[in-house]
Amino acid sequence: MNPMTRTGDQAFVKELNLSIVLNVLRFQGTVSRTQIAKLTGLNKATISSLVDELITKQLVIEVGRAPSQVGRRPILLLFNANAGFALGIDLEVDFVRVVATDLSGQIVQTQECSLTHPEHPQSVLGQLVEQIQTLVGQLPPTPFGVVGIGVGVPGLVDYRRGIVINAPNLGWRDIHLKALLESYVNLPVYVDNEANAGALGEKMRGAGRDVSDLVYISAGVGIGVGIIVNHELIRGAQGMAGEFGHMTVEPQGLRCGCGNQGCWEMYASEKALVDQYRRLSGRSLNSAAILSLVAENENFALESLQSIGQYLGIGIANILNGLNPSLVIIGNRLGRAGDRLLGPVLHTVQSRCFIAPYSEVKIQMSALGLDTCAIGAASLVLHEYFAGPLGQVHPPMGLTGSLKA
Repeated sequence: MNPMTRTGDQAFVKELNLSIVLNVLRFQGTVSRTQIAKLTGLNKATISSLVDELITKQLVIEVGRAPSQVGRRPILLLFNANAGFALGIDLEVDFVRVVATDLSGQIVQTQECSLTHPEHPQSVLGQLVEQIQTLVGQLPPTPFGVVGIGVGVPGLVDYRRGIVINAPNLGWRDIHLKALLESYVNLPVYVDNEANAGALGEKMRGAGRDVSDLVYISAGVGIGVGIIVNHELIRGAQGMAGEFGHMTVEPQGLRCGCGNQGCWEMYASEKALVDQYRRLSGRSLNSAAILSLVAENENFALESLQSIGQYLGIGIANILNGLNPSLVIIGNRLGRAGDRLLGPVLHTVQSRCFIAPYSEVKIQMSALGLDTCAIGAASLVLHEYFAGPLGQVHPPMGLTGSLKA
């Protein structure tokens, strides 16, 4: 064998083993070198060398010794989540939320603003860059700084290329958001559907941490669905899985922005709540105001939310029949309605879901609130950053500067 080839192979194996050890530490919490050896199958001498390198890289720290045991107590190791940050962006129809998380996905800083012209991608891009720069300026110095940016968008997304194919509620088509944003921030950018990001957020930091199969319902201006099966996000053949918001629930129903009639999101979303309340009361209020009236037991508001809950339950019953997850989480801004919305949802699911009597499934509101999508978007960054050989883990490139005119 050519010596150069052998050297290259050995270097690759070392980087791969570094990645394996680091990911054990990322997901296992505090462990000793001996425990890592048992979990990975690598010998103790190799583990010792790899751990020393990770400590030098400041990705791992020693945190004392294990509780009393026979013989010498082993030194415990911990992944250094404070070594850097990931940025997660929840891009909604009328606002944008940007969070900075540590390398474990824990939020450390939040920034948000209303979108002035959401229908214009260039205007939104300018606001995104401004929010990113403001947030980054507030972060403390760390060994790795900001390692990447994830963006959740309400619509069809080509994740591999970072293209927003069609976002009806934004009026966007074929927007190369990854390339556009990367031209202003010298960092890797990952773009996905916001419901997919929400599902990942729940899996990383929310109710789905110990669940292998879950469905996340993003009930905002529209409806998106993120699906996790056997701990993995399901994107489908072309990355378009989860568009249940555009399944037909009324054959001759209301015209949807996607061009179809009777789509689920026309009857079970935040927009549907606003429209229903206007039809009943003759008043135009936003969803936050309507939910405030729900808390005051105002009749039109209660009746409107009841209708939304029933239709939401119909769609969820269909999803349960088709996917049989163990957990359904309802999030985004309608999640603020809490039990007032969950009640009619559960009642409808029990009466309409074929598998309900035979399958244990939990349906609950998101505990992460409006941070779910942004946390999930940050998790896209962390997944990509720590995937594969550790040679790609490097200090940040940073921001290139202001948005061009």
